[in-house]
Amino acid sequence: MQIDRRAVTAGAGFGLLTALGPWFQGLPLAAAAGFAAGLFLTYTSIGLLVGILPDFGHRVRTGVIIGLLYSIPGAVFTAVPYPLVEDAPAYYREFVGGGPRALLLTLLFGSLAGAVAGWFRKTAV
Repeated sequence: MQIDRRAVTAGAGFGLLTALGPWFQGLPLAAAAGFAAGLFLTYTSIGLLVGILPDFGHRVRTGVIIGLLYSIPGAVFTAVPYPLVEDAPAYYREFVGGGPRALLLTLLFGSLAGAVAGWFRKTAV
């Protein structure tokens, strides 16, 4: 099995950029680290899949499809509201508030991560 390291690196780069967000939300250290690690690993995983799975004819379209499909379970999870205590940080509220916005943002970011990984994927010969 051949792994396209450029796609994996692009997914990891996208993950690193999104993982910076939780650190600036006033979360406790452990919570920020957990959110950041989850974001980083999710988008790195998308890059890994783009780097491993066959190309569907166009690198970026392949990445979008893989990222979108990979994000569906997470999107369903984030669409379900989760009750929080009143003094929970705003970042928690955004993440677990649920609804169609959370679902769409999760699918959008997964698709973007896939598109970025697909963009950097080597062209199939």
